[in-house]
Amino acid sequence: MTTDNRVPESSQNPSASTGPAASNSTATGGASYGTAGVPPAWQPPEPPQKRRGSGAALPWLLFVLVSAGAGIGGWSLNQKLDRVQQEMARRQQAGDAQLMQAQVRTAQALDNQRDLQNRLTSLEGRVSDSRSQQAALEQLYQELAHNRDEWVLAETEQIVTSANQQLQLTGNVRGALIALEGADARLARTGAPQLAGVRDALKKDIDRLKAVPAADLPQLTGKLDQAIAMIDTLPLQAEEQRAAPKTDISGPSGAGETGWTATWHRLSSEMLGSLKQLVQVRRLDDPDVMLVAPEQGAFLRANLKLRLLNARLALLARNASAVHSDVLVAQAALDKYFDAKSRRIAAVKTLLDQIDSGSRTIELPTLDASLTAIGQVKDVKEKP
Repeated sequence: MTTDNRVPESSQNPSASTGPAASNSTATGGASYGTAGVPPAWQPPEPPQKRRGSGAALPWLLFVLVSAGAGIGGWSLNQKLDRVQQEMARRQQAGDAQLMQAQVRTAQALDNQRDLQNRLTSLEGRVSDSRSQQAALEQLYQELAHNRDEWVLAETEQIVTSANQQLQLTGNVRGALIALEGADARLARTGAPQLAGVRDALKKDIDRLKAVPAADLPQLTGKLDQAIAMIDTLPLQAEEQRAAPKTDISGPSGAGETGWTATWHRLSSEMLGSLKQLVQVRRLDDPDVMLVAPEQGAFLRANLKLRLLNARLALLARNASAVHSDVLVAQAALDKYFDAKSRRIAAVKTLLDQIDSGSRTIELPTLDASLTAIGQVKDVKEKP
């Protein structure tokens, strides 16, 4: 292989154009030179010139591509920056809005705090007042606690006294039971051992009231009214209760007697009857009965009615002892001044016996045991 040491013409002529224009002129000159029939001594191969032209365009292509890529990248980066700025602006606006809300809430919280502080101050004042009142109440309670037993005892005494009065006046057993049970419950709540005796007395009185039998007052008062109504019809022993003598106008032989004989028998019978009326023999246990004049019988009956009316009032008051006393006085008056043989007297005595026996079932107990126990406790407390 031989090496050509010739320098190309283009290199010998510095003023010659380079690049594609020179190549074109050379090619044109070669062609013309060939047509002249003068072969060139050496012609450089065409392919190396072509390769040199492609190598010059490649950087421009790369530059264009890089510029385009840079432009596209810059545009994309610019878009991203715009989006980032928009997002930041949106977030900033949201943050500003949240900040405004936070400021509003903070202001509200401060207002609420001031309100709560004012309320707390007011509550502290009220608590202080309440504590002062509580201290005063505790002191008052301590003062009252020392006299609590005395208060309860005095109240119990008042309750028992009122119940006893109502029991004796009206016979209200149920009301007395309720009062005594209430007093016992109050004493039980105190728990004072010194009041145990009072509670025992109250329980005994309660048991006695529960054992009181029921009495039929309307029936007893009706019988007493019936006895009072019969007083005016009762005969006295001093009254004359003589029946008119019967005259037997017929003689022993009856139809055989003459007129003067019948007249004689009639006159003798009248004289004998008159003699019998002049002299009467009776047995009198009390000579004072004959001293009662017939006109004084009205006063005797009035006194007997008053005695039975007193028994009626005692019956309504459930005073069995008074009823028994009045009935005994009335029965004694009936036996002394009235005719014991009369059936009306016997009927009145029967009614009075029934009233006396029935009144014993309405006798009510007293509450003296409870009152005595209360008095004993008070005496012990009053001693120094």
